Amino acid sequence: MINSMTAFGRGQAENSEKRLTVEIRTLNHRFLDLHFRLPRRFQGLEDRLRQLLKSKIARGRVELNLEVMPLGQSNKTLVLDRALLREAQELLEELRTCCAVSEPVRLEHFLRFPELITIQEPVAEDEAANWEVLSQAVQQALNIIAAMRRTEGENLAIDLRQRLELINRQLAAISAQAPEVPRLYRERLAARLNLLLPEPALMEENRLLQEVALLVDRADISEELTRLSSHLEQFQQTLASSGAVGRKLDFLIQEIHREINTIGSKANDLKISQAVVEIKNELERIREQVQNIE
Repeated sequence: MINSMTAFGRGQAENSEKRLTVEIRTLNHRFLDLHFRLPRRFQGLEDRLRQLLKSKIARGRVELNLEVMPLGQSNKTLVLDRALLREAQELLEELRTCCAVSEPVRLEHFLRFPELITIQEPVAEDEAANWEVLSQAVQQALNIIAAMRRTEGENLAIDLRQRLELINRQLAAISAQAPEVPRLYRERLAARLNLLLPEPALMEENRLLQEVALLVDRADISEELTRLSSHLEQFQQTLASSGAVGRKLDFLIQEIHREINTIGSKANDLKISQAVVEIKNELERIREQVQNIE
C-alpha cells in the first residue's frame, strides 16, 4: 500500500530529570531531506536521530523539533564573570569622570552588560539516558506519522484508481475509433480530389489506395496503444505494491504522457483528439497527486 508524504506527529517521554516533547512534520520532497531543531546539549545525538528516521521514512522533507522541560530542581547555575565586572566598573567610572557626570554608578548600569552573568549547564550530559528518553518520544511521533501517511495513502490510491478507470475508458474509445481512421482518410482524400481535379475519375483507384495507405501508415497508433496499455497496467500494479513507489509512479506518468502525445499528433481524427484531451486532463490531476506519494 502506498504512503502519503505529508503528516504530523507528536511524542512525549520523560525521566526523573526532564520531559521531552518531539514534533515531527513530513512534507513533499524528491528525496529524503532531514532537518532538526535541537537544544545544544542534544545535538550530539543528531546522527542517531538520522539513522532512526531513515529506517522509518524513505522519502520526503522531515522537520523534527525538540523541546526540553526540566523536572524538579534545575541543574543549571548562574555564573558571574568577576573579572569582567571589575573592567565594567572601571569603564563606567572613567566615563563618569570624563563626561563630568555627578550621578554615581548604579546596579542597572551593569545590567547593560549581558555577558556579566551567564547560564552554565552541566559539563557532562548522560548521553545514554538522553537517547533513551529521546528515542521514546521520537518513536511515538513516528507511529502517529506512519498511521497518518498510510491513511492518506489509501485515500490517494482510491482517487488514482478512479482516474485510471476514466483513462481506460477513453483508451477503449480510441482503440474502437482507430480502425475507422483509414476509411475516413479515404473519404476525405476523395472529397478533396473531387474539388481539385477537373476529372476526378481520371485518378486511378490504385493510386488513391496508395495515398491512403501512406497516410494510414504514418498515422498508425497500434504500437502506442500497446505501450500505453502496458504503462497503465504497470501503474495499477505499482499502486498495489508496498514501499517507496512515488518516483516510479512519476516516471510512468511521464511515459504515459509521451505515448498519448504521440497518439494525438499521429491520429488526425476528431474523436481520438477529444479522447486524448480528456486523458491529458486526468493525467495532470494524477501527476499532482503522485507528487505527494512516498
